[in-house]
Amino acid sequence: MAIKALIVKPKLRTDWDIGDVLAIARSEGKRLFRTNENVRVVWICDSPYGHVVIVESCNQPSGCKMEEKGK
Repeated sequence: MAIKALIVKPKLRTDWDIGDVLAIARSEGKRLFRTNENVRVVWICDSPYGHVVIVESCNQPSGCKMEEKGK
């Protein structure tokens, strides 16, 4: 399992919401992990620099929707 931290700084527009930030984080996570599979957003926090987002790759055959056993 690989984990990356991103800083997402959306443009100063009134129609941006947290869903847009999550979509950007997932898209950038796919690019960083070099995969077309889904990535999971583990944590998000607002900061003065933008939104700090931690994403992890999904190495399960069924994708990110199924939780791992034993957690």
